[in-house]
Amino acid sequence: MSGVVKISDLQKQLMLRIDQDDLVEVDKVTRYIAIVKQIRKLQTAINKDGVTIITVNASQEFTKTNPALNELNKLTKTLISLEKSIKFIEKVPPKMKENEEKGNDEPTVSDLY
Repeated sequence: MSGVVKISDLQKQLMLRIDQDDLVEVDKVTRYIAIVKQIRKLQTAINKDGVTIITVNASQEFTKTNPALNELNKLTKTLISLEKSIKFIEKVPPKMKENEEKGNDEPTVSDLY
């Protein structure tokens, strides 16, 4: 599996984990995806330009922190806050029937001899 998650896959998974009839939650997921897109653009710019940039002011030249880093931090905080506010549906694993056996995780007595 590659390290980068496709935005479309992320959106599909988030939509499956919310009540899609709740328009507020759908809007939150839409905003979440928009923020993820902006974060990725900022990360691309930072990767291209570097963590520091050289600023030229008339005859002066100085190095300063890339302003995209501050924006990236702000958006990341917003993303985390928005994620915490999304009401995810709890996925409950299907219950086993009482007479259904567990998988063959443990050896039986006959396996030991």
